[in-house]
Amino acid sequence: MTRIRDQRILPIVTFLLFLVPLNIYVIGDWIGTGVQWALFRYQDTSYGTSFITLFREIEYVTSGIIAGKSAVSISLWIAGAFLLVISCVVLAVMIAEEMNEHIQVPGLMVIASGILILISCMAQYGPLLSGPAGFSVPIGIPLVWAVGWLIFVQDKMKQQEEEEYEGEDGFSDE
Repeated sequence: MTRIRDQRILPIVTFLLFLVPLNIYVIGDWIGTGVQWALFRYQDTSYGTSFITLFREIEYVTSGIIAGKSAVSISLWIAGAFLLVISCVVLAVMIAEEMNEHIQVPGLMVIASGILILISCMAQYGPLLSGPAGFSVPIGIPLVWAVGWLIFVQDKMKQQEEEEYEGEDGFSDE
């Protein structure tokens, strides 16, 4: 893996995660289907087609319209989406302020958001992502982890390049 020379690209790559579908799901015995992004979902059921934002999901859970394991699942998804938003902001600030020595933190935050989103899917559909509630295919979560890892390894890649450069010039500590 090569280091990204211009780290201003990293927040853009992280922001693109909001445009990638993270989960495709089927409700029950094909009662409905949906595609879920980090901040909204598109759902088609026998009751009609819905575009549900994260704020609407919060409203459903806090008002009691959705309860039980669905409420737990939505709460975990909200936590993961919130962590993804925060990691994008923290990464942008760190790069703008040239705080490259701590760049692993937003990388870990992105990875953790992917884990929370996967646990959300598991809370709704079961540990194997399939059960009586339907099934889930978390297609975008590996990409979330890959972007988080890409951010996380930037500092290590920079250190490795510096060590190789010092070795080439004969300025090594040996």
